[in-house]
Amino acid sequence: MIGTPHPLHTGGFTNNFSFMGFDLQIFLQWSYGNDILNYTRVFVEGLGTRPFQNIGAVRDRWRKPGDITDIPRATLSDPNNNLRTSSRFIEDGSYLRFRNVILGYNFPASLISKLKLSQLRVFVQAQNLFTFTNYSGLDPELNFQGDATLTMGTDFFTYPQPRTITFGLNVGF
Repeated sequence: MIGTPHPLHTGGFTNNFSFMGFDLQIFLQWSYGNDILNYTRVFVEGLGTRPFQNIGAVRDRWRKPGDITDIPRATLSDPNNNLRTSSRFIEDGSYLRFRNVILGYNFPASLISKLKLSQLRVFVQAQNLFTFTNYSGLDPELNFQGDATLTMGTDFFTYPQPRTITFGLNVGF
């Protein structure tokens, strides 16, 4: 057995800051100690009959003695290069993600009372703003086939989580 899809630990950290009408809320999420089979790389770096295979490995493949690379030579006669799963496709799935960040400003009561308002707040919210990871795929927090036990920790063209930015206005009368 090489690697495990189960992290050693996962967690989150939330903090709220406020200063002179500004407020900042940050939610960090992390996972540490799991491994991912990057099957997207297996498929893309393989030298198969499909026209889009090998597109990720052409530049870095082995060509001549003395080359230092982890991508085998490109040849159709060598069965080791045709979609063969190898430990070189097992990657560290640890990450730290800025899951949710909200920056807002509450206008002072002296200003909004002239407008006959009890509250006026503007804010910008970002979800999945940054992810720090050594994983080469699009998103280390993946779920290829739902709850399927046999494919846990496998990335096969899995869509990344979207980064969303929302602007908002809270008004109280």
